[in-house]
Amino acid sequence: MDATSPATWPSLELRHLLALVAVAEAGTFSQAAEQLGYTQSAVSQQIGALERMVGAPLFERPGGPRPVRLTTAGEILLTHGRAVLARVSSAAADLRALASGEQGELRVGTLPSVGTKVLPHLLASFRADWPGIEIVLRESRDSAELIRAVESGDIDVTFLDIGPYHTGPLEVRPVLDDPMVFLAPTGSPEAARRAISMADVARLPMIGTRDPGCRQIIDEAFRQAPTSPSYVFRSDNHPTIHGLIGSGLAFGVLPMLAVDENDPKVAVIPIRPAPAPRRLGIAWHPERRPPPALLPFVEVAAEVCHELGERWARSHAA
Repeated sequence: MDATSPATWPSLELRHLLALVAVAEAGTFSQAAEQLGYTQSAVSQQIGALERMVGAPLFERPGGPRPVRLTTAGEILLTHGRAVLARVSSAAADLRALASGEQGELRVGTLPSVGTKVLPHLLASFRADWPGIEIVLRESRDSAELIRAVESGDIDVTFLDIGPYHTGPLEVRPVLDDPMVFLAPTGSPEAARRAISMADVARLPMIGTRDPGCRQIIDEAFRQAPTSPSYVFRSDNHPTIHGLIGSGLAFGVLPMLAVDENDPKVAVIPIRPAPAPRRLGIAWHPERRPPPALLPFVEVAAEVCHELGERWARSHAA
C-alpha cells in the first residue's frame, strides 16, 4: 500500500502533529521540546515516527546550532497538520460549550394559545442570555400528548394545562392563572357592560371550545348558573371561535391567552364572580439529566408569564 495513504497511518496521534508544528515554529528540536514540556529525545522520536508514517523526511537537519528547515513534504504536512489541530480544538470548544449549555438544542412542547402571547416574549428574553441554544418547538392542542412526549423523551419540557391530565412522573411548575373572560360582538348590548355573571352568560347563544381543559373549567362554571347554556357551535380552534363571535353569530367564554385583545369586532368582558382560571404550567422529567438550558428556560417562562398575569390583573382592576 502507498505509504502516503492515510490508511497506513493508524498510529498517527495528535502529539506527532503538535511536535511537527512546534519544531517548525521554533526551528530547533530543543526549543520545541521546551515549549511542549517534553525531552528533546521525545520530540525527535515523535518526528521520526511521523516521517516513517509518511515515508519521507520532514526536516532538513544541517546539524550544529543552525535551525532545521522543512522539506517540501514537511511543508505540505504542516499545512494539513495545523488544519487538523484547529479542527480538533474547535471540536473541543464546541463540546465544552455543549456541556456548559452555551450550544445545543432544547425541545419545547407548546399549546397554540401559548404561542401567541407567551412564546414571542419568552424566546426573545431567553435568546438574549442563551444565543447558542436552538429552540425546537412541538405544538399540540392536547396537553396529554405533550405529557407523553416528555415521558418518552421526545421533548425536554412542555407547557400544559394543569387540571384534567395525569402528569405521571413529571415535575410541574405552575406559571400562569389564565382567567376566563366573556366575549361579545362589539355591536351587542352585552359589549357595553363592565362585567357579567355566568348566570347572564348562560342565557345567551354560545360558541364553545372542544379543548378538554378549558371545557371542563367552563362547564363547571356554568353549573353555578340557574340555566344551562345553549351552544350553536363548538370548535377546537380558538381563532375560529373568536372570528365567529366577531361576526355576531353568538357569544363565548375563553381563556385570556386565546383572546385577541386588539380585535375591534370583539369586546372582552370580565366575569363576576370570576370562574376558576385555566392553570398553565410547564413540566419536565426530573429523573432524567436535563439539558443545561432547561431550568433557565423554565425560569424565564415563569417570569414572562408572571408579567403577563400582572398586566391582566391591572387591566381588569381598571
